[in-house]
Amino acid sequence: MEKVLFSAAFFVAYTIQAVTGFAGNIFAMPVGTHVMGLSSSVAVLNAMGFFACGLLAVINHKHIHWRELAKMTLGMLPFLALGIWLDTVLPLPVLLRIYGAIIVFIGVRNLLSKHQRFLPKWLLAVIVAAAGLIQGMFVSGGAFLVIYAVQKIKDKQQFRATLSALWAILNFLYAMLALYQGHFTSEVVMTVGICIPLAVIATFLGQAIQKRISQEKFLKLTYVLLLLVGIVLLAT
Repeated sequence: MEKVLFSAAFFVAYTIQAVTGFAGNIFAMPVGTHVMGLSSSVAVLNAMGFFACGLLAVINHKHIHWRELAKMTLGMLPFLALGIWLDTVLPLPVLLRIYGAIIVFIGVRNLLSKHQRFLPKWLLAVIVAAAGLIQGMFVSGGAFLVIYAVQKIKDKQQFRATLSALWAILNFLYAMLALYQGHFTSEVVMTVGICIPLAVIATFLGQAIQKRISQEKFLKLTYVLLLLVGIVLLAT
């Protein structure tokens, strides 16, 4: 029954991921942690994040904004490494809730605002660095990165494709780390095998859904998901 519950949560989360280009692992993580434990859940979702985001990026490769992909990747990686180290020395539960509260505030503010707010370049650079830091500490820096990407990548197709390519890169690095740490147990490998066909179906379903969503509705959906991500983080 627990495997069925995780499979359902995974399918819904990765359909959302395919529609918007982010938030899949954050929504799947609470159920995965309950069913398999934290380390096994992280290993499964990093492997599936690499597979599903890589598939979405390949399907939409013509829409990838390569310059922004390079800027986000290079901007995040040094702080990602720092975040992985800080994971061992800081009181993370408190920081996670502060992060969640910030994301809730940003989501609510943008939903209530009639016009998109534009941040200065220096603050966008800080946000990318913070996204890398939080990704390293909590494996959930996507919410901050979306704040940057929404301002820099206007087209929804480019937004989805570029973020998917970025998550494929980062999830691959995390999956390799989990493999090195011995987290790919027989249960993890079996769960990954179950999730692969679900990820394929979710990817193509999300691909079809996003084609029916206008640019304006896509932006609103992005902010709604930011709000939900913040609530999930506060509840974790």
